[in-house]
Amino acid sequence: MEDDKAALSQELIGIVNEISSIQEYRITVKKQYTNLSRRLKLLTPMLEEIRDSKEPLPDDSVKALASLLTALQSAKDLLRFGSEGSKIYLVDRLSLVEENEGNKLIKSLSHLRADAIFF
Repeated sequence: MEDDKAALSQELIGIVNEISSIQEYRITVKKQYTNLSRRLKLLTPMLEEIRDSKEPLPDDSVKALASLLTALQSAKDLLRFGSEGSKIYLVDRLSLVEENEGNKLIKSLSHLRADAIFF
């Protein structure tokens, strides 16, 4: 279980680092995507704390981290598309995709129990 926690948190940190390496976004989404990228980068200290913690994580926290992994992968794909994708396709799908990805991230983060992670 301890190895799962370390591997999962390290994978999450890797995805956040990939997200932060995406620099340029299309003009139509630049502000929103830059803000999303910046906010996701703020997860890094929490993920490092989880990785370095000697305490075992409860099963529900591990499940929440796995859910967060899925949401971060989707967010990374969205941000990469906002950087490299077609302008026409981006405008067509923009509002639907952003709302869905935001809901996934919020749901994943709401399942993490701070008292189980940091105390």
